Amino acid sequence: MTIIVSYSEIALKSRYVRNQLEKSLSQDLVNILRKHGYENPEVSRRFGRIYVEGVPDDAVEIVSKVFGVANTMPSTEVELDFDSIINGIVEEAKLGLKQGNSFAVRPRVVGEHPFGSRDIAYKAGSKVLEALADRDIHVNLDEPDVTLYTEVRDTSAYVYSRIIRGVLGLPYGTQGKAISLYSGGIDSPVSAWLMMKRGVNVLPLFMDQRPFVGDSYVTRAIESFKNISQFVPRNSYKLYSAPMGDVMQGITETREPRFICIMCKRSMYRIAARFAEKHHAQAIITGESLGQVASQTLKNLFVLSSSTDMPVLRPLIGLDKVEIEDIARVFGSYEITAKSTDGCTAVPKGPATRSKVDVIEELESELGLAELCDEAADNISVIAEG
Repeated sequence: MTIIVSYSEIALKSRYVRNQLEKSLSQDLVNILRKHGYENPEVSRRFGRIYVEGVPDDAVEIVSKVFGVANTMPSTEVELDFDSIINGIVEEAKLGLKQGNSFAVRPRVVGEHPFGSRDIAYKAGSKVLEALADRDIHVNLDEPDVTLYTEVRDTSAYVYSRIIRGVLGLPYGTQGKAISLYSGGIDSPVSAWLMMKRGVNVLPLFMDQRPFVGDSYVTRAIESFKNISQFVPRNSYKLYSAPMGDVMQGITETREPRFICIMCKRSMYRIAARFAEKHHAQAIITGESLGQVASQTLKNLFVLSSSTDMPVLRPLIGLDKVEIEDIARVFGSYEITAKSTDGCTAVPKGPATRSKVDVIEELESELGLAELCDEAADNISVIAEG
């Protein structure tokens, strides 16, 4: 069995960039398969396709989850002659067509050959009808139950009948590095996953606010991290944690409790920016969606961003909560992140929806938050690996 891998966006790049991205995607395929226990995958690049061999059928789903993959096709290689291709299509039909099914033949011929796509389609269609006459099958070119594909290239030919949609995007890590504010709720894993999909090497940073949150809050973050780590083509992927207990204690002593959530999030930004500098990251990723909670009004987002010079990426900013949940279901995090946890006890009864930079900076100065954030940043540790 050969898994044919196609890509989409990579094909639009210049020759040099495309070559580099193809190399990265090929290596990611090797790494992710080895990470899942397949020791000797063979990956090659030819004719705008990537071919994966040396793995069993169940590896197709793993390959489809690698960032940059548009489609995966579990296929059988056949001899590069007309009769062998026709026979290969017939054999594929025998495996896939059931009683009363309809089918279509979709050939693709690239390069110079003594036959074309129409020749294959006509002959293969006739041979399939003849070979499976006892199954009462019929041709339907518009909406077939089973589509029989063949790809004929300059030096090889493959037949298949399944196309598994990939996650699309760009190969992981090819677009730089960023720090994700990773709470483990519904939003932050989705924002991290979307940036991973765009080729960003994402370092998840959890803010441990105990004793103002319970242990279940930490447990959920770790479980969520384990889920998202399966998409990372690296042997070791880490969840980092910053101790924010002292920072939170300082914030709760403010004379203006309605600004607690704003100062808390600004403190997270500062800690993440320090962490980003240490790891040579270029941005901070958050799960903020405009207007979702009090701290995410446009005025408050402006105040949050002013706490750091580091670019802040908000991939969920224009999405509805239902849309975010739908994406979470796509990569399997929803059931984990939708679990209820012990909420933050520092949240005020009436959080401010509008704040001003100068007012917040004055309150932070009174509390010495900058120093507390520096101390938290100096004590970041790894709490999970995936």
